[in-house]
Amino acid sequence: MKSNFLKMIVLLAIFLSVHAIAQNPARDLQNIVGEKGSYAEMDLEKQGYVHINTSKSGYDVYSNWWSPSKRKCVSYHLADGRILSVVDVPSSDCNKSSGAGYSSNSSYNHYSHHHNNNAHYSNQDHDQAFERGHSDGLYNKAYHNIYADVALKSAYSDGYQSGVNQRGSNTRYHSGRGGYQSHSRVDDLVGLPVDSAAEKMGSRGFTEVNQFKHDGKTHRIYYNKQTRQCIDVRAMHGKVGHVENSTRCNR
Repeated sequence: MKSNFLKMIVLLAIFLSVHAIAQNPARDLQNIVGEKGSYAEMDLEKQGYVHINTSKSGYDVYSNWWSPSKRKCVSYHLADGRILSVVDVPSSDCNKSSGAGYSSNSSYNHYSHHHNNNAHYSNQDHDQAFERGHSDGLYNKAYHNIYADVALKSAYSDGYQSGVNQRGSNTRYHSGRGGYQSHSRVDDLVGLPVDSAAEKMGSRGFTEVNQFKHDGKTHRIYYNKQTRQCIDVRAMHGKVGHVENSTRCNR
């Protein structure tokens, strides 16, 4: 009994340690949590932070900012137009050298938020395996897991899926077809109010042919007879969060 209790205490300590690392809140910036993105960015600039890069993942936005005076990188998570969290991240996420350890590698294609727990691996080899997988998935290379070690194999696999997800987010604008067939742009709808998005779709020749709800999101299915595009416009809280090709037009 005593042995099992000690094991539980050790496991709990490990969990709390990992959780703390994953969250790692930027203590000097917690005042921007809950603010609208535009106001938060003005506050960051007032405190001397410079915008480095921004990436999207589905409905969410992740933006990395660098403080030259403090020599640190922070990342905010934007959801539904407001700041959900802001955390300290490795200098490499701002393409800067930390001067110590693997995090000085500024050539990585992935950032902290690409990991499931929003934090890089503490082990350099594991993070490099994740980076290899992420790059392969991002650049549409064949899945090639060269690792024999179970942990490294898992890191590559997780990285590959992360890269595939990022590639899909980066190329939302693409119709999914090749050749010279015309198509209407739809990727610029993300972030618009639902009514505004509907007006744009109508002006581009789309007709709404279906509508349903799933997991709290409203799906509006549009079809363009001229370009033969079937598009799923997903919205939450009155704003478009994701746009992708669909097979629900039954044409």
